[in-house]
This record gives sequence, C-alpha cells and structure tokens, in this order.
Amino acid sequence: MKQIHKFAVEWREKFRDPNIGYVELGDDYMAEDCASLGFRMDCGHAFSEKYGEASNKHEALARIIDEVTDIPLLGSAIYSQWRYFNHWAYSGAEILQPENRAWFILALDRMEFLSRRNIVQSQL
Repeated sequence: MKQIHKFAVEWREKFRDPNIGYVELGDDYMAEDCASLGFRMDCGHAFSEKYGEASNKHEALARIIDEVTDIPLLGSAIYSQWRYFNHWAYSGAEILQPENRAWFILALDRMEFLSRRNIVQSQL
C-alpha cells in the first residue's frame, strides 16, 4: 500500500507540473510502475462498465470520484487511460491537454487518499 501511495503522489505531481513534457508523461515509466503494482491494462473496460464515461472524461470522473473505493480498479483505469494516449490516440501529446491532465490528477488524487487511508487503518 505504501508503494501505491508513493506512485499516486509522484505521478499526480508530474501531471500537475505545467513544465513537464510529453516524454516524461508518455514514456514507459508509468507503464512499468503500474505493472509492478499489479494494475492491469484492460483498455478501461472494467472501470467503464462500472462508471461509464468517467473512464475517460474528466467531468464525468469528477461527478463519481467519491464513489470509487477499489484501488486496483482505479489503478487499472489509470493504466488504461495512460496506454490510450501512449498507443492509440491520434497524438500521444494529447495527454498534455488540460482536461486530460485533470483526469489523471483527479484519479491519482483519489488513489492517494484511498491508499493513505488504508495505511493509517493498518497502523491502528
């Protein structure tokens, strides 16, 4: 859980940094981190089945984010969304657009909250 927390904090800060470029966000570093944490790349299917267009639209994710409590599901959604920009988007640089950064920031912020809560609960 501590590794998941560290992942969420580090990547959230990268997506928040307006000076970070496509190479840093689009390179395989995120994929390696996601895979090492056990997150699955499923093209967002599992998250989409449960939360609809929140799997790829910031506004929709913002409406339901407080309902998300499943860290592995959220991690797989993050991994799948990253993979979309890295492999299937017209231009991978689309990941830098404000609404796409906002999606990642929101998802990673929720992951940070959930993982921190789990860490605190395990220490009680």
